Amino acid sequence: MADVFVRQARATFAGTVGATAISAGDLVYFDGTDWELADADNATKFAEAVAVASYASGAAGFFCRSCILVDTDAPYTQGDQYYLSETAGALTATRPTTDGSLRQCVGFGLSTSEVYVDIAPVRELNVHMDTRGATSAFTMLDTGNFGGAMLDADAEIANAITMIPDNCVALEIAYLWAGVEGTTNTPVAAFTTGSTLGASGVQHDAVTADATLTAQTLEGAAADEIVKLAFTTQMDATNIIRPGALVGVKAIYTDGGTDVAWIFGIDLVCLVV
Repeated sequence: MADVFVRQARATFAGTVGATAISAGDLVYFDGTDWELADADNATKFAEAVAVASYASGAAGFFCRSCILVDTDAPYTQGDQYYLSETAGALTATRPTTDGSLRQCVGFGLSTSEVYVDIAPVRELNVHMDTRGATSAFTMLDTGNFGGAMLDADAEIANAITMIPDNCVALEIAYLWAGVEGTTNTPVAAFTTGSTLGASGVQHDAVTADATLTAQTLEGAAADEIVKLAFTTQMDATNIIRPGALVGVKAIYTDGGTDVAWIFGIDLVCLVV
């Protein structure tokens, strides 16, 4: 059986191999100290480079961001997309299907013996969670152009739901958009949030995140003012942000008076590969 070798390595750099030996063509990630085998089973181990040659554990080696992998045993399919595999270090033409696994597309087949690999840099992707009012009708904020589910009594609820991208590796930041018609009672919203694996048939509470989340003060300095609130810590509970997860947020409005609030939505700034 022929060994894989690397041609046309681009953006090469030197690094130290970690605890596991690496073969030419293996997909690798930086663990903060050394270079280890990338693995779609864990979104934090996304591919960042390709090994140019084979190296023993602890050895100095060379890696690249783009190259052509050659295997004269002809295991590839021309025109197929190739992904980081759930087998550490490998690439595969089969898109990972395991719930929670990362789907990182890293290249495509040039022929039956060659794959072009190009590791894209991590980038930001905005994901919007629109809100729906479970107990109130859609109304407008004052006479402006912004409307949504009106929350005008204690314990009224607004819900939001979205799917996390299959190629998401982390949450960079999250924002909550809100507006309040008055400034009398300092209304707040308490939140519960959960996350389920993105498979049909999974019970809604099969995987849940921490239910006790920090409340947010909704109102701005003036009546009818739209506010953008940092919401990152509310979404940082274990298991909420992961590839393919269906995420739901329930905002419970607390006022104690007559102020009326709107929660327009939540925006997640995801890091994707």
